[in-house]
Amino acid sequence: MHLDISDRRPSLANVGRLDLLNVILALYHGLKFQWMLLRDRPELIYLPISETNLGFLRDCLFMVPARLFRYRVVVQMHGGHFDTLYAKANPALKWLMRFCLGRVNRAVILGQAFRSKLNGLVLPERIRVVPIGIPSAIYEAAKNGTRATGNGKHTVLFLGTLVESKGFVDLLRAVPSVLKRRKDVQFVFVGDDSLPETRTAQEWVSQRGVEAYVKFTGPKWGAEKIDAFLEADTFAFPTWYPLEGQPIVLLEAMSAGLPILTTRHATIPDMLGEEGAVYVNQHDPEDIAAKLCFLLENDELRVRMINANRQKFLQLHTVESFVRNMQGVWEEALASS
Repeated sequence: MHLDISDRRPSLANVGRLDLLNVILALYHGLKFQWMLLRDRPELIYLPISETNLGFLRDCLFMVPARLFRYRVVVQMHGGHFDTLYAKANPALKWLMRFCLGRVNRAVILGQAFRSKLNGLVLPERIRVVPIGIPSAIYEAAKNGTRATGNGKHTVLFLGTLVESKGFVDLLRAVPSVLKRRKDVQFVFVGDDSLPETRTAQEWVSQRGVEAYVKFTGPKWGAEKIDAFLEADTFAFPTWYPLEGQPIVLLEAMSAGLPILTTRHATIPDMLGEEGAVYVNQHDPEDIAAKLCFLLENDELRVRMINANRQKFLQLHTVESFVRNMQGVWEEALASS
């Protein structure tokens, strides 16, 4: 059985805000949950946990009854911000976090790097790592298709939310240094180009006179998104986004068989290891330029990264592997006291 706690309003302006309808929805969902407990007597409760104060308080409407009535509970953290949330919480909220999480049967995290985020809240032996899994459409298209580069240039792709903390500005500022060394390269930025940061970046491109080497395409979905990966030769994602968890775009780049340039941030080293990426310093366009040129000039390294990323995607990040791993966690929880 499933309890849908989503807010169906068309606007996202209410997300994370304390408004009357949010409170009413939370109380309604909490009461419905308790009714379902009494009606169905589930053997196991699975609950994704929010990493905001208001979101966690809503989650407590489910976790507190589950704890009081001694139900088996599996919680899942989709980010790596919970330690910061706990550190900034007031004493009452900290007590509530300890109460709700202290007896969960299993807590699922995205990568080994996030184990410490639950120190003092969940027993270490009850924490399990389950990486995200995604559909194999990009992998299948890359396996069966032919990779082509536009205009005979090496295409460096950034795909994601075009906000500064995702690293796209750092990558853009690396462009002039790369062009000093080689001109057979183009940079493609895929994402919402209506954001203020994107418009500022486009003005910067014009001022530097590098329009011939930089392209902003706007967002792409479905087949167009797959084509963007197939037309790329390298994926660059020098993120330092504070709430980064396990970036889906990196899984997609892995499935596409792309060499990756990124940062040692969040669970990214867990995902790619040392063989799947070239790592750059955060906020450092010159380091990005130097290491990108190094990557472009080393065909043997690129081939090793391509093979490593494809293999790791198939082993750990397909939908099938995610379902298998989650099922294992649920079975463990059901067998526990």
